[in-house]
Amino acid sequence: MANRKQTDSSPERPEGDFTLHEALSRKGPAAAEEPPRTSGEALSSPAPAPAESAMARPISLWGPNNMERAIFCRQFATLTQVGIPVLRALRMLAQRTSHGKLRAAIEEAALGVEQGEPIHQAMARRERVFTPLVVGIVRVGGMGGILESSLQRLADIMESKARIRRQVRSAAMYPLVALTVAFAVVMLIMVKAIPVFAEVYNQSEAELPDATKLIMAMSEFLVVAWPLLVVGLIGGIIGLGAWGRTASGRRAFSWIALRTPILSGITRKITVARSCRTLGGLASAGIPLIEAIRLTGDTSENTLVADAWAQVATAIERGDRMSEPLARARIFPPLVVDMIAVGEETGTLDSMLGKIADTYDEEVDATLSGLASIVEPVLIVLLGGIVMFIAAAVLLPYFNMAKIVG
Repeated sequence: MANRKQTDSSPERPEGDFTLHEALSRKGPAAAEEPPRTSGEALSSPAPAPAESAMARPISLWGPNNMERAIFCRQFATLTQVGIPVLRALRMLAQRTSHGKLRAAIEEAALGVEQGEPIHQAMARRERVFTPLVVGIVRVGGMGGILESSLQRLADIMESKARIRRQVRSAAMYPLVALTVAFAVVMLIMVKAIPVFAEVYNQSEAELPDATKLIMAMSEFLVVAWPLLVVGLIGGIIGLGAWGRTASGRRAFSWIALRTPILSGITRKITVARSCRTLGGLASAGIPLIEAIRLTGDTSENTLVADAWAQVATAIERGDRMSEPLARARIFPPLVVDMIAVGEETGTLDSMLGKIADTYDEEVDATLSGLASIVEPVLIVLLGGIVMFIAAAVLLPYFNMAKIVG
């Protein structure tokens, strides 16, 4: 009786109100043993979380990255796998998501589901948060009854993309920082230091070497025009970025990435690794091959690669093999095309694509490490040569004047 009284005296907890940690620790069979719910109970939201002040929420200036999307997809898959309704899972994730834009997108998707929309349509409103890959996989997975496995595969794909992007940024960080610092130092020397020497040389009326005349002329120009030069440089970068978001700009940058020496090699390897990882993950999750190919093309950042996958999907619809249009596109290496053909013949396409992705992931790692080791000494020699040329051009007349005076 004491135990019963103690149990009765404890505060009641609304049905279905449990934390995210408890939901993730629940097992599928346990969820299946719950008493049946009515339609109103299935759509009921969990108890509201404690009010959170606007100052406590972090400000999100940019959209979520691939790693944050991967975490959302993995948690969403786990919640739906243990039997939690989609609407309740979305609201639980919205309450526990720290990224502001991702939280707002999840809340909007939950509102659309509550109003009777399919989840993929509710997600499609926020295409900058829920990418076409996310919306497409949720749509196909929901229609085929494989939403949980599709979300798990999607999380793996996004984590792989995030890792490759992190490696590329890490390899490009040193050259960008070094070139920026060198540009700032050279501008400071040309605007502040060179005019002092130029005034001395003009008063002496001595004959100056051609290199010194060149440096002095450049200094005179930069003293007047350096604000316009900096503004023009920043404006050019912004303009190129805006043009790169247009259809013609994306196609032009895609062509440059696949045709420029040195850059094309690393671009092709990254493209092969991403495409094979995405297609293999979608195929192994049970998504039909044509849908998987279209999703792979739609999520490709390179428009030429996306066109190649669109041609592959069209060829498969006609009954052809996917290796033939890939060979005609001349984007994927012949060895990759041959391995895909073998996977088609043996019925092991998903595992073959996974092996290709693993192989090219290792090659991307090795290539980026090699580029980093090569770029560092090249930059040192290049920047050192520029500084030595400026110093020699400026100081050589000074030494000649000192000899004459002596």
